[in-house]
Amino acid sequence: MTIRPGALGATTALLVAAGAAFAGDCEPTWDPDFGTPGISGGILFDLAAYDGTLVASGNFPAIGGVSASRIAQWDGTAWNPLGTGLDAAEGYAVQAYGGDLYVAGYFNQAGGVDGTAKIARWDGSSWNSLGADLELFSNQLWDLTTWDDGTGEKLYVMGNYANAGGVSGASFISSWDGTSFAPLGGPIGGAVPLIIFTAETWDDGTGEALYAGGRFLSIDGVPASRIAKWDGTSWSALGSGLTGSGVTPSVMAIAAHDDGTGEQLYVAGQTFNEAGGVPVSRIARWDGSNWSAVGDGFDDGIVWGLTVFDDGTGPALYASGTFSASGGVPMSGLAKWDGTSWSDVGMTDDDTYRTLVFDDGSGSALYVGGRYSTIGGVTASGIARLFACDTGGIVGDVTGDGIVDVNDLLLVLSQFGDCPKGGPCEGDIDESGDVTVMDLLLVLANWS
Repeated sequence: MTIRPGALGATTALLVAAGAAFAGDCEPTWDPDFGTPGISGGILFDLAAYDGTLVASGNFPAIGGVSASRIAQWDGTAWNPLGTGLDAAEGYAVQAYGGDLYVAGYFNQAGGVDGTAKIARWDGSSWNSLGADLELFSNQLWDLTTWDDGTGEKLYVMGNYANAGGVSGASFISSWDGTSFAPLGGPIGGAVPLIIFTAETWDDGTGEALYAGGRFLSIDGVPASRIAKWDGTSWSALGSGLTGSGVTPSVMAIAAHDDGTGEQLYVAGQTFNEAGGVPVSRIARWDGSNWSAVGDGFDDGIVWGLTVFDDGTGPALYASGTFSASGGVPMSGLAKWDGTSWSDVGMTDDDTYRTLVFDDGSGSALYVGGRYSTIGGVTASGIARLFACDTGGIVGDVTGDGIVDVNDLLLVLSQFGDCPKGGPCEGDIDESGDVTVMDLLLVLANWS
């Protein structure tokens, strides 16, 4: 029998079907062990990578069976506390910056160190004060991110607070350069309570900038509804922004993603139902000039996190939060946008808050923090990880030389038939137990 790869003709449809069937075997998997015993008696609010480890913060007293007051570090083998951690209340955000780890939230002290209310720095062995002077109970920090505006990388602090470090105007959003805080333009305005929940960087084609989202109607005197762009010098609006009824419409999560229609800025949160006059539901996207809907969005709840993760079938946008459905379709806590529609990812029995793509040496995974006891059919208490599926390299490359060619074809033909028990059977690409025409088709479908 002679098979010529260049003469596929009428077999094209069959080749495509064979490739698709094999790709369908690529299923991301939930780790059945990582989330047990998981979080004890609390909630995990945020995750960050720091010095090759994974750091989790929240309001939990223990994680993984280890006492760790509201913040802990996963080294790939076990959870470890960071000193004596945070006192009562919550750590909402963690972020690596300048070789150290920063935690922010609503707490009075970190490690018992004076001057660490609401924000503190971990240098690898002890907690340190930034001199933020945010002891007042009304100060609350919600998120941290880093960005280089051309003058050096800085840490950006978001929340509802006033005059960080005693600096006038360093309120709601400010920068920290490792020594002092600085304001970003003027104050935000609108109906109280005023909050900036989050900020992320994105380049809309005119240069990278910082995009801040929250609960406000203006910033530095510029009308900007719930989201605005800081270019390092001034603020500007994103069209007419996001709107909804009441004072609660807010932006809680921002991420850049290309779903096949070009990279855009995805913005999500709670109760907003219009973006630039376009009907949306709790999530929208901005292409640099116009707003558009992201499928049916979410029917209820809050979207707390947006993360891009390649689960083995291509990069996709994952939304985490307290929602329970999209367009009437149930999907609790974690959903995936494939460029066309939202789908459920491991239905949880409660809520998720933040997600992070991280590899602790076990493989790339999506880490999911929140408040739940099951996710994706596995037992997990507030922390879990979804491993990307592994297709085993290039489909059809049975010789392992990085290309699908005549050598792969010859190997498959030489093993045609039943695979010997206990013997090598590289030609069984679809893992059916024998080498068949389907395996030949998979070689041809991926030729060269």
